[in-house]
Amino acid sequence: MQVFALVDGNSFFASCEKVFRPDLTDRPVIVLSNNDGCVVARSKEAKKLGIKMCQPYFQIEEFCIRENVAVFSSNYELYANLSGRMMSTIASQVDCIDPYSIDECFANMSGYEGLGTDLTQLGFRIKNKVFKDVGIPTCVGIAPTKTLAKYCNHLAKHYAGLKGVCNWLDLTPQRQAKALACEPVSEIWGVGRRYTEHLEKMGIRTALDLARADPETIRDRFGITLSMTVRELQGTSCIPLELVKPKRQQIMRSRSFSHLVCDKDDLLGAITFHAQECGRTLRREGTVAHTIGIVLNTNPFRLQDGQQHAYPCI
Repeated sequence: MQVFALVDGNSFFASCEKVFRPDLTDRPVIVLSNNDGCVVARSKEAKKLGIKMCQPYFQIEEFCIRENVAVFSSNYELYANLSGRMMSTIASQVDCIDPYSIDECFANMSGYEGLGTDLTQLGFRIKNKVFKDVGIPTCVGIAPTKTLAKYCNHLAKHYAGLKGVCNWLDLTPQRQAKALACEPVSEIWGVGRRYTEHLEKMGIRTALDLARADPETIRDRFGITLSMTVRELQGTSCIPLELVKPKRQQIMRSRSFSHLVCDKDDLLGAITFHAQECGRTLRREGTVAHTIGIVLNTNPFRLQDGQQHAYPCI
């Protein structure tokens, strides 16, 4: 039987900032986007204070000072370095991994039970080793499909009684149904806001409702991708490990200015710089561009100004 584990770094950017700062262990930490525009990561302490993701920093600056919140600008070199160390540590515990993003990866656990390995204990071993060797807290979800492993990771992260590891195979069918019933359908990997709205109109409101849906009906209504999600929730693996990553289909560089820009030459200089960075990525990956798009937006928080949005493509 195929078995996957999804290992995810908790509040990854904020956790990275804490690795070399033991004085921040119990202190709320947030990380801001480029040019310190808005919040892109929050430690668990910051979440308890009610700080929201993507919240503009200027709206909470005084609050952060008052509540002794440690505020950091994004440091992508640091995050990439610790991500590589985290992935290498996970890979040392299993036979292969499939990195999914900078802070999470799927790991192959197939066949380990046949060797007498307790998968839940293996999950804890991975979790503990990553924290000991890298300093990043993680949660681990274990299941026979990627979608269920992702869901188990979500449960492990939000239910303290699981202590950071949730193994779907340890649950009875009754407990599996209860676990699916306790979360909205929007928490399922690949179910976005648009799908959620349509599914709710069909009476599919929880993860359990989607797991009990007819895959063919879902395919006729929404296409094969969501139909595969239903089958994965039902225990049929449809998404294999990708040990050789396909070349990316899109390269994006999204940045905000730290000040108002009124000079066209300043704007042109910024566009040129980011275009050069995208070109470097293209050459490094041995790919070529089909279309180049430039998105320009005015500051949406300056309500007194007229708003402009430009999307030219080449």
